[in-house]
Amino acid sequence: MDADKRPEIGNQDALEYTEKIINSVHEPVIILYDDLRVALANTSFYHSFKVQSEETEGRFIYELGNRQWDIPQLRLLLEEILPNTTSFDGYEIEHDFPRVGKRKVLLNACRIYMQSNRTKLIILTIKDITPLEFRSTY
Repeated sequence: MDADKRPEIGNQDALEYTEKIINSVHEPVIILYDDLRVALANTSFYHSFKVQSEETEGRFIYELGNRQWDIPQLRLLLEEILPNTTSFDGYEIEHDFPRVGKRKVLLNACRIYMQSNRTKLIILTIKDITPLEFRSTY
């Protein structure tokens, strides 16, 4: 469809559209504002890391789940690497998450800029690659 003939999507419609898309993804996804506050997370993220939307959205990623995402490697990726590039893929992190146990995850992220409202976002996807026999749970 020609860009000139596409209907305009309002901010609320765009938000609902985005929520439906990320909730259809089976892997955990977090959308962050450029200040690293959580704009949205999908149901897979909430289920996988045993957190609720009320304790997630609007908070800094490092504060989530009793600070379980305050990981030095993640800080390096989000604060030093991502500002200098548009994306990163396949960064492996091992971490003992207080609510779910020790996990090995692959992180992918990309920065996007929404021209319509001049919002900068970061989409962070998380793939759990922990072998089943090594998973510890609480």
